[in-house]
Amino acid sequence: MSYIKCQQVVKAYSVSDHEIVALRGIDFEMEQGEMVAIIGPSGAGKSSLLNLLGGLDKPTAGQLRVDGENLLELKGKQLADYRLSRVGFIWQNVGQNLLGHRNALRNVTLPMMLAGAPFWQRKKQAKELLDAVGMLEHIHKRPTQLSGGQQQRVAIAVALANQPHLLLADEPTGALDRENAFQVMKLIGELRERYGLTVLMVTHDMEVANYADRILTLRDGALGQDLSGQQEDRKLDEEGRIQLPTAVRTHLSVADRIAVEIRPEGVLLRPEEDEDDDTSAMLAEMLPQDKPPEKTGLIRRIFRRGKKGK
Repeated sequence: MSYIKCQQVVKAYSVSDHEIVALRGIDFEMEQGEMVAIIGPSGAGKSSLLNLLGGLDKPTAGQLRVDGENLLELKGKQLADYRLSRVGFIWQNVGQNLLGHRNALRNVTLPMMLAGAPFWQRKKQAKELLDAVGMLEHIHKRPTQLSGGQQQRVAIAVALANQPHLLLADEPTGALDRENAFQVMKLIGELRERYGLTVLMVTHDMEVANYADRILTLRDGALGQDLSGQQEDRKLDEEGRIQLPTAVRTHLSVADRIAVEIRPEGVLLRPEEDEDDDTSAMLAEMLPQDKPPEKTGLIRRIFRRGKKGK
């Protein structure tokens, strides 16, 4: 049985007199111990999916199961216990991860205190976690005394305070520079192995997504292409140029010219052959062609005057 299973999950919100559909019939599964990244633009529905799996929200329709538990059946104390002990959250905004008036040690002990753990256990376990994330020497510092990368390390320790098996990360590196972002992702990978975590992360950064076992796209509330196994074709080179997938490069390499067309949905690369090549006619039928602009009355008059002048 899959550790996470979503079946035809729909989430809609009512805003004034309008209904906004954030998720449109999501079917999604994850195995225990797997790390999956969901990549997509802002507003694609990524955070909505995390909120549902974290027990922070309910779907409008569909089924959600985590570790055999039907999340739709959890209510009251059962739902609170699930959020507190069985799932950990890492957010992009440090204000959602840490309380500003508590130092690192007291931030990590807070979830344990809410779960009813004794004092001696809270302090011992918090120090172990802060040591695991490389922050043991900063245990008495408040968030404002730490760098962004250090704050996120403490946030990871807070997320793991009650030893959850599921870690949900919502843009965990979105507020960090590249070096700190990669360090945090490397740390999450190490903790995943150490504590047997199942990690689901949403991001808009393909380089961050590369740390996952599997990468899925989410756009307009619907899961799309599985990008797993294509890491070598999705990186930028040293000068920041996009490296096209091998199949695309092979297809374009036979063209005499390549037309670049900017469209609302993205960039279209159109191979162009010599006019006497049969391939040109074939591609013209396969690829969408833009119609030439219609001549206005003014253009027709100018054109006629030009002919009379000749």
